[in-house]
Amino acid sequence: MEGYWLTHYRAGPSHGEGIMMMHNGELLGGDLEHVWRGTYEQEGSRLYVRIRIVPFVTRDEEELMARDRPLLLSLEGTCTEDDARLEGHPDEREDLPFHVELRRCRSPHREERTAA
Repeated sequence: MEGYWLTHYRAGPSHGEGIMMMHNGELLGGDLEHVWRGTYEQEGSRLYVRIRIVPFVTRDEEELMARDRPLLLSLEGTCTEDDARLEGHPDEREDLPFHVELRRCRSPHREERTAA
């Protein structure tokens, strides 16, 4: 699971896309409105993720608007070398299902090394 991943998520009626880096059991990423940080564990084709999602707020916005509190999510699902599908929900919010799809980002350098 190590590397960069394109993400697509759905949470109730909301959806979005972002990018995430996974390395040594830790993940870090974000989209245009949130920053994500967490941990992951892979057991064969099973993937378990614990993630904290924090709304991104500029200094000007801090004074103008109140943003939601960070969300803590537990997700699990299946993975391959190139993709993963995860489901779960925020802590204490079983009524808000999250669905996440991951697709590995490919770099030209990695393709060259694989072909050689």
